[in-house]
Amino acid sequence: MTAIVRVDRDGIIFHWDAAAEQLFGFTQAEAVGSPLELIIPQPSHACHRQGFANYVTTGIKTLPETVTAVGHHKNGQPVRFQISTKSVTDDKGMVAGVEGSMRAA
Repeated sequence: MTAIVRVDRDGIIFHWDAAAEQLFGFTQAEAVGSPLELIIPQPSHACHRQGFANYVTTGIKTLPETVTAVGHHKNGQPVRFQISTKSVTDDKGMVAGVEGSMRAA
């Protein structure tokens, strides 16, 4: 099952599907409106913020097509998953957010 999570250019979750609930343990009500750091382990927050800000500002993707990552489950346990991302653009072609497609690894 593939989880789809979409965040705006500020890193705030605005789409969280049932597969994301299953993968990370957070309900849609808990996730939508929260920063993406909800599922990113604390030691990785600064690095993620920097890379994410660069991506939405420049539109240049620095990650490979698919990456294996470790996230944070609601129960506190690590979650290994594979993620591929793509930009969500506005009507002017600017990056308005990012969509991540994730599967348990």
